[in-house]
Amino acid sequence: MSTHSSPERAGLVAAIEDAVRDNGGRGQLLHQAIAERFGLNPTDLKCVDLARTEPQLTAGRLAEITGMSTSATTAVLDRMEKAGFVERTRDPLDRRRVIVVSTGRREEELAAAFAPVRRTMAEILDSYDDDQLRVVAGFVQRLNDLLRDLTLTTRQAAR
Repeated sequence: MSTHSSPERAGLVAAIEDAVRDNGGRGQLLHQAIAERFGLNPTDLKCVDLARTEPQLTAGRLAEITGMSTSATTAVLDRMEKAGFVERTRDPLDRRRVIVVSTGRREEELAAAFAPVRRTMAEILDSYDDDQLRVVAGFVQRLNDLLRDLTLTTRQAAR
């Protein structure tokens, strides 16, 4: 960690903080616009992503990850199922447990909705050399870890 302090550094840090805040807000608005195309809301869309990536996802686990109540989780799952993104299936090892499974039926539509941002991000990343990409990747990973931890502690403090 740098111990250097200068007006230029302070300006750079402030610019990065502002850019990260702006990026978060713009990302939320983009996700809202894309979610609306599928008849969902941004939370539903994030839950679709979790259903695609989280193995053996149950309604309880989804509620735990998102911090939603069980009734809110049920409503999200109902909308995701109605939109064709997920199915609820019985766990073959424990028939009392319901597993949320991505159907994969709307993968192409979802990929197409995010294609412009992926394409443009690839173009932006192509403008950096490998050393710069390592710095960017490290920064983003550390920021994501921070957000994950802060989300958890914020929820725990509210209880």
